[in-house]
Amino acid sequence: MPQSLSSLTWTRHILLLAGLGLVGALAVVEVAPAAHPGVAALELSEPVTLTRTDARNPTVAVDRRSGTVYLAWAQETPGTDPEAKEGERGDDPEVQALLARSDDGGHRFSAPVVVNTPQDHVVSHTVSPTRVAIGPKGEVYVLYQHRDVGYKPGGWPYGRNVFRLAVSHDGGRRFAAPVDVASEALEGVPNSVGMLNLFIAPQGALYVSFLDFREQLGYFLEHQEAPPWRQTPPTQLRVARSRDGGKSFEASRLVSKPTCACCGTQMAQGADGPLYATTRGAWKELKGSMDEVRDLFISTSRDEGMSWSKAAKIHNDRFKISGCPDVSSGLAVDAHGRLHAAWYTGTESHPGVFYARSDDQGQTFSKPITLLNDEWVPYGDVKLALDSDDNAWVAFEDRRGDEDRIQIARISPRGEVTFSASWPGTAPDITTLDEAALVSWGTQTSEGHMDKHMAGGAIKIGLVHLGRGAGQ
Repeated sequence: MPQSLSSLTWTRHILLLAGLGLVGALAVVEVAPAAHPGVAALELSEPVTLTRTDARNPTVAVDRRSGTVYLAWAQETPGTDPEAKEGERGDDPEVQALLARSDDGGHRFSAPVVVNTPQDHVVSHTVSPTRVAIGPKGEVYVLYQHRDVGYKPGGWPYGRNVFRLAVSHDGGRRFAAPVDVASEALEGVPNSVGMLNLFIAPQGALYVSFLDFREQLGYFLEHQEAPPWRQTPPTQLRVARSRDGGKSFEASRLVSKPTCACCGTQMAQGADGPLYATTRGAWKELKGSMDEVRDLFISTSRDEGMSWSKAAKIHNDRFKISGCPDVSSGLAVDAHGRLHAAWYTGTESHPGVFYARSDDQGQTFSKPITLLNDEWVPYGDVKLALDSDDNAWVAFEDRRGDEDRIQIARISPRGEVTFSASWPGTAPDITTLDEAALVSWGTQTSEGHMDKHMAGGAIKIGLVHLGRGAGQ
């Protein structure tokens, strides 16, 4: 069929998804308070390099009972890149989902274990990475994205994405056969998914949050063509639950729509409080603007994910853009039930990285604290983790210069902010270990915003802790 410019744009959008597998007064933001002179700056230990080439998007988790550290990532299989086979640039080499463990706090790691089956077509993206999480009894869960390239109903040319979860009961040494999450058989309708996140609730239930493109696929199957760009059906934020340790999943539940189609999803819950889910909206709310507002929102469930509250903004940034920023944010609940959030915004009035806290279960948030701000701040991933003292550790990308860099900020319960120096890297992930933070990242380099999300390179992990230097 002939394609107009708008349908070509829509096609590019769907290809990306397949490859991945209000109005009111603007709230003010707070500049980060200077660290107390007596508080030491954050320091990064000598990092450990797990692999030097062709690795993508590492994620890190810690078993709180044993202190064992787990790192998951996607690794290109040597000799499978189409460039190597045909002498041309290729973007679809064979990729494996890998896991390695460390029993000494992240200083030395075991040889990696392959998690996926040989039949899987693993894909990885910065906002949809191979994700590791630890269950209450030390179970090791790895969630990865499989692309069904043979899925072509009605001439649909892009395949579809399915999530697969594998579990290990021996510390990540061996994994059971993976089970599907949010497949068409489970959902009851044709669908494709992306932007995965795996969350283990305090009581042990497993939740997978994701973006779902069933409405876009449904339109194509009904009309045998892509919709006009401005009439593209909405993307949905959905959550699937397992109550049997990942042996099976229930059909997912709708959290909210419309959402940004290419941004990360996160979940959080305290010991006795509600369940939270977040991603970016895609609201046509600014009069006279064709661009959608893509502010971060929060939805709440008080029945273990079966129903969800109306989406509410964490902060009214009014970040409008015609495309997808392709970034993740951070969300966590501390021991006192306080909800912590960190995010990037590209709003013209105050672009940068911000942190805020809610003391009333997400109904309202504090004035955001500025962690990074400039006249122009490129899109950047943000991650957040809490330590045992309820300090919030935020890892974020700073992409203003010639090379991508990572920086860490530590926000105390009293709002005191301590920073690390930045270092070269991209796509950070963070967890805490005692009174320090473990940060994993990639070292792939790229010239364009989109290229970096699926590029391969080295992956590293390091410990960030309070040092002896003066606060910054």
